[in-house]
Parts: sequence; structure tokens; C-alpha cells
Amino acid sequence: MRKIIALIFLLSAIFFGWAFKYTYSTKVQEPNIDEELKEVATKEYLENRIEEALKEDNIDDAKSYIGIANYLNVPIKSELKSKVEKQDSPIASTIRGAKEFASGFITGKSKSAASLGGSVVSDFTVVGDLRDSYKEGSKYLQGEDYDKFLLNISLIGLAITASTYVSFGATAPIKTGEAIVKTAYKSGKLTKGFIKILDKKFSKSIDLKLVKNVDFSSFSKFKNSSKAVVKSINPKPFKTLFKQLNRIKNNTSYIDSVKLLKYANNEKDLAKIVKVSGKYRENTVGVFKVLGKRVLRTGKVVVKYTSKFILNIIGFVFSVLGFLATIFLGNIVRREVL
Repeated sequence: MRKIIALIFLLSAIFFGWAFKYTYSTKVQEPNIDEELKEVATKEYLENRIEEALKEDNIDDAKSYIGIANYLNVPIKSELKSKVEKQDSPIASTIRGAKEFASGFITGKSKSAASLGGSVVSDFTVVGDLRDSYKEGSKYLQGEDYDKFLLNISLIGLAITASTYVSFGATAPIKTGEAIVKTAYKSGKLTKGFIKILDKKFSKSIDLKLVKNVDFSSFSKFKNSSKAVVKSINPKPFKTLFKQLNRIKNNTSYIDSVKLLKYANNEKDLAKIVKVSGKYRENTVGVFKVLGKRVLRTGKVVVKYTSKFILNIIGFVFSVLGFLATIFLGNIVRREVL
């Protein structure tokens, strides 16, 4: 009897495994970002955020919130829109932009689209990478405190620039991604988690000990003697990541790609930002400003049991009950006969 019951349990396990595998379906239900935007980004919410941005002279943020208002068809006060348009007028933008572009070109830091443009131009034209490699490399060689991340990313930039010239621009998108990472780092937009990921890639790409063979006695000597080190660098571990950043830039803008990095703790987050930016384009930063990292949360797995699965279970239960009833009645008959 015990053997029979054990056999029933074994057959039950096999059956349920088969039935579950072939008669149910799963679907990942992605978060409904539009619905969440509508709940949070009310007329009052957006107007308050726009006013705050204008008080802080942050025209980029003000425009982001207006972009969300337009996307959701939320009416914004006409006088508030006029204030934004006034501060974003060609004359005002040119004056503000010229100063910020120069600041970005010289320091590599960005607070706006114009300053980011200056930073990207300096890094993309090798000026910024040479500047930072020379500055941090000199400190490293002299045993002083230096910014290891900045030295690493600048050397990667030099290596990619060299390959860009050789490949006639084929690696330009990768160089753009490097420039965005560097600007984001200088502007404090990189998360600790993302920096750790980049540090691991640096360890696979660069041997900083080789920097000790470079002549830092003058900038011109540094440029010539650093070529051997640059050739030894392997930028391949960064290829996919930098290409993803370039895609985000193409979907949004340079400044927005830098701003969006503050929401990425790992490469999965970056991949999700790429996906979201593909849908919301120039409104992507606005979406993240309103909802934050809720945008990146994982969708729910919905399991659907088909009618076939349910019928199989019912049929199996009745079969087992019938089998047990047959055994039970058989025992009774045998006892009466005996």
C-alpha cells in the first residue's frame, strides 16, 4: 500500500511539472510610465517646478517641465511660459551660452547645454584628455594625491581618439560616450555604483604603472612620450557602454545624456534609460525629474493559467480519487470474502 501511495505522489509530481510547463503563460507587465506621469505631473505640480527653476535661473529644467506639460497636454499659465521664453530668447541664450561654453571648454564641468558643449568639444578634440592626463599623471608620478578615475578616463579618451583617426571616424560614437562619462564625473553626476563598474573596466584596460615611463617635464614632451602608453590601452571593455551613451545622446541631447547618468547604478539601469529615451526623446529628463528612479523599476511578472491547465488538474484529481476508491473497495471485498 505504501509503495502504491509513493507511486501516486511521484506520478503527481511528474504530471504537475508537465502541466505547469505546457499549459500556462507568463508576461512581464512593464510599468505604465504615462499613467504615473499623469498622476504626479498635475498643473499645480508643473507650474510650481517651473517657477522654482526660474528662480534658480535654471532655464534647462524649466524647459524640461514645460516639455512634460506639452506631452501630457497640461495647460500652463501663459505668463509663466512667457517668462521661460524671455529667459530663453536668442540674445539671453547667446550671452549665457558663450560664458558657459568657455567654462566647459576650460574646466570640463557642465551645468547647462552650453557648458557641456564646451566640455565635449575640448574632450572630443583631445584637448581635454591631454590636459587632464598631464595634470593627474604628473601628480601620480610625483606621489601626490591624484584623481585616479579622471586619469584613467582621460587615458581611455586618448586611446579612443587615436583609433578614431585610424578608423576615419568609425569610433566617433564611442569617443562621444567617453566624453559624456568624463563630463558627468566632473559634474558629480555619476553614482558610486556606476563608478565601481567603470573602475573594473579600467583594470582590464589600463596598466597605470606604464605611466611612470612617460616624461612629464613639459607638456610637449608628455604628448610625445605618452604615445606608447596610449597604444597599450585596450578600450574594448568600454565599447558597449559608450555606444549606449551615444544612443541616449542621439535620442535626447548632450546635456540630457549627462543628467540621466545620475539615475544609473549599473549597466542594467543604463540599458533601461536607453529604452526609455527611445520613447520619450527630448522629454526623457523631464520624465525622470518627475518620477525619479521609479522609471527604472522592474516590471511585474504576470502568470496566466489557461483553461486547459485547470481542466487537466480537475481530471487528474478525479483520476486519483477514482484510483484510491478502487483500491479501498477492493480491500473491503477481499475482507468480506475472507
